[in-house]
Amino acid sequence: MDNDKKVKNEADIQANIKANIKANIHEDRPADNEKDIQADMSEDFQEELVKLRRYFHEHPELSWQEYHTQEKIMEYLDKLGIPYKKSCKTGVIASIQGKKSTGKIIGIRADIDALPVTELSDCPWKSKTEGLMHACGHDTHITILLGTAKLLKQMEEELTVTVKLLFQPAEECIEDSGAGYMKEDPEALSCDRMIALHIWSKLPAGTASIRYGAVMTATDTFDIFVKGKGGHGALPHQTVDPVVAGSELVMSLQRIVSREISPLEPAVISVTSFSSGNAYNVIPGEAHLKGTARTFNPEIRKQYPEILNRVSKGVAEATRTEITVDYHLGPPPMINDTACVDTGRRSATKVFGEENVLDWEPQMGGEDFAKFKAPKCLLFLGAGFPEEELRYPQHSPYFAIDENVLKLGVAYFVEYVREFEKELCK
Repeated sequence: MDNDKKVKNEADIQANIKANIKANIHEDRPADNEKDIQADMSEDFQEELVKLRRYFHEHPELSWQEYHTQEKIMEYLDKLGIPYKKSCKTGVIASIQGKKSTGKIIGIRADIDALPVTELSDCPWKSKTEGLMHACGHDTHITILLGTAKLLKQMEEELTVTVKLLFQPAEECIEDSGAGYMKEDPEALSCDRMIALHIWSKLPAGTASIRYGAVMTATDTFDIFVKGKGGHGALPHQTVDPVVAGSELVMSLQRIVSREISPLEPAVISVTSFSSGNAYNVIPGEAHLKGTARTFNPEIRKQYPEILNRVSKGVAEATRTEITVDYHLGPPPMINDTACVDTGRRSATKVFGEENVLDWEPQMGGEDFAKFKAPKCLLFLGAGFPEEELRYPQHSPYFAIDENVLKLGVAYFVEYVREFEKELCK
C-alpha cells in the first residue's frame, strides 16, 4: 500500500463506515426489562464522545506529564457535578455515590498517557505535538470513562453501589508506572472490584474479548553493562572487546527460551538495544544492552534474574570482560479474576451479542492495571476497520480506530455496573 493511501485513512473511513457499522454490531440483544443503554444514547451524546476523543488525540502528553489532560478531565467532571480529587501527581479519581448505595464500591480505570511516536496519518485531528501521539488508544480510554461518568451520574438516584472513576497516569512508563502509585490511594484501596478495557485495533469493531485467566504478560526490563578494554581497531589482540562479548551474550540469551523453558510456556527474552562506541577505528571499552523479559508464569518470572546473571557470568569468563546485569520488575501478569469475568461476559453479551464476545489469545504485551489490588478484569474492545490492511497495530505511527465503538465501551462499563448491582441483590 502506498503512503498516500495510508495517510488518508481515518477521516474518510470514519465517514464511509458510519452508516454500515450497525451491520457489524449485534442488534438483537436479549430482552431485558431495563432500558437498552445503546438505544438510550442520543446522537448528540455519540458526537460528544467523538469530539472528546479527537481533542485528547490532538493533545497527547507523555507519562507523568499529563497536566493538560488532567485539567481537561477535571473540567468535564465539574460540568457534570461529579466530585473528584487529584491523585499521584497527574491522575484524577472521581466518585459517584449511588443514592441507594449498600456500601459496595466498584472502580473503573482508564490510563491517560501517550507515547513518544510521531504520527504519520494526516487525519484532521492528528497530534498537534511533534513527536508525541496517542498511538495506544489511551485517548479513547479517557473518552469512554468520561462518557460512562455522564451516564452513571444520570443514574445516580437509582444506583445501589458507589463507582470510583480512576484516570491513571503513566501506564507506558514500565519501571515506574502510575498504577504502582494509584493502587495505594485510599480511593483505589476501597474498591471491592475493578474493571478496565483496552481498545484493540486488530479486533474487528463490534467485537470484544474478555477471557478467564491470563490476558497479558509480566513486563520486566533489564540493562546489561559490558566492560572491556578499548584500543585500536587494527590491534584487537591488545583489547578486550565488549562488542564481541555483547554479541555473544545476545546470542546466548536467545537460547534461554528455546532450551531452558518448556515449549508449552509462552516466554520472551528480547535484547532491543545495543550501544557501544562511535568510531570506525576504535574498539570501545564498554557496551550497554537493553531488553525485556516476559512470561505469564510467576515462577519463570522469578527465575529470569538468576538466568540472566548466570549466562552473563559465563560469557564474561569466556571473553575476559566484566558483565553486570540490572533487572527491573515491571507490571506483573494481568490475570483476570473468575468472578469479575463472569459478570463481564454477561455484560458484554448484552452489549455486543453472544457471537461477538470472543476468547482471544493472551497477549505478550504488558498492562499495569495488573498492579491494582482488588479483584479485576480487563476487556479488549475491538476497534478495527473492515479493511484488514488498515488495522495498524498499537504503537504504530498510523494507529487509528473506528470511533463508532466509543459508545460500545461506555455501554459495557454501564452494563457492568448494572450486572454487579444485580449480583449484590441475590
